[in-house]
Amino acid sequence: MTTDVTFRHFDSVPDLRDHAIKGVSKLTKFYDGITTAHVVLDVEPFDYQTKSAEISLGVYRQTLTASQSAETHEEAINRCVSQLKRQVLRYKDRLRSVDKDVHH
Repeated sequence: MTTDVTFRHFDSVPDLRDHAIKGVSKLTKFYDGITTAHVVLDVEPFDYQTKSAEISLGVYRQTLTASQSAETHEEAINRCVSQLKRQVLRYKDRLRSVDKDVHH
């Protein structure tokens, strides 16, 4: 899985980049078919207290996305990862049910 991290409206921080990559890599234990991940970390231009994270995962024939805002980027990343965990598990269940229907 290739992971890209983009920082908008502020300079990159190595610890924050590592936290984002570590959070996204946790999702591979739920589904190993994730091909790409793109993390966008943003600071609102007029409200510097609001930090947001958006994560897009590329899976077979689909893109799963999550976007959250919080007081810190780490918290926003954690919220996105938990939201994507639910999406990945739901996607995996749908994929399995379709596979079963094809073989019968």
